[in-house]
Amino acid sequence: PQRVGAFGGHRYQVCYRQIWAPRTSAIQLRPASRMNKTWQLRRLAVYLALGASLAAACAREVNTLVKEEGDVTSESGTHAGGGGQVSPGKGGSSTSAFGGTSSKGGGGKGGGGKGGGVSSQGGGVSSQGGEGGSGSVGGLTGSAGKAGAAGASGAGGGSGSGGATTVPPDMLARASAVVYYETSHTMATDGTIQMKLYIVNQGPDPLPVANLALRYWFTAETAPELHQYFHGAAYTDDSASFVDAAADSHVLMTFSGSGTLSKGQDRNLSEVQLQITSNVAKFDQSDDFSWAPGSTSSQPNPKLSLYLDDRLIWGCEPSGACFDDGGAGAGGAPP
Repeated sequence: PQRVGAFGGHRYQVCYRQIWAPRTSAIQLRPASRMNKTWQLRRLAVYLALGASLAAACAREVNTLVKEEGDVTSESGTHAGGGGQVSPGKGGSSTSAFGGTSSKGGGGKGGGGKGGGVSSQGGGVSSQGGEGGSGSVGGLTGSAGKAGAAGASGAGGGSGSGGATTVPPDMLARASAVVYYETSHTMATDGTIQMKLYIVNQGPDPLPVANLALRYWFTAETAPELHQYFHGAAYTDDSASFVDAAADSHVLMTFSGSGTLSKGQDRNLSEVQLQITSNVAKFDQSDDFSWAPGSTSSQPNPKLSLYLDDRLIWGCEPSGACFDDGGAGAGGAPP
């Protein structure tokens, strides 16, 4: 065989003797031009393989550099954005004149923005947080800090309730009244004690009904139940309670409203009805201090006690004390 040419783009031919193919002549390879294109394609494939590997390596290197730079930038942005947070300041609490607690809290300064505390008067703490600034270093930007939420204000304290007005001493000294009594239950043994009462002012000054109190004295042989079915227009309301004190047991009646009882006015405006009942046993009225069976029509009853600011202005008590200092004995008739 004969070999002509060399590797590198030159013609390359090989001739064989008729050894392997007895019936054919010498075998020729493809033309040189087609061989040249084949080697060019092979070299291109090698270049592409090498270039792809190199490009992948470069991409990985670039990504590493970008990530490191991004971390630095993000960290910087985070520090810058952190300025929105308000650091707690020094604060003290004090009691407000209108109720609740007033607190003053100062806020610190953030990295980017300023945060300040605002105190509220008459209640809780109200604060405003400043917005944080943003920072960037060649890449990503840190997020701005959030503003602090405003605190709710405290509710003011409630006002105290006023007490009843005290009657002046000179008015107490001049006060005078009569209590009229009427009953339809004249039997000594009865399951019901019933009465109509009228307060008639005899003094020069109007009597404030909110400062009046009336006592009906009786002994309760069984547990009593109290009923009030009607009161005159001079009162906004009336109430009754049983006071168990042996021989001094009584029903205490009080009144409410801004009305007054004046001398000479219609006595029906001062009417009060009281009924005392028991479903267990009957009462024995014969020993009741204030019972007057003869008063089937309205009559003054001096055994009913009327008070103005706890000062006795009509009637007597079982103890013998009377509004005119007559000195009747307990359970006895007034002079």
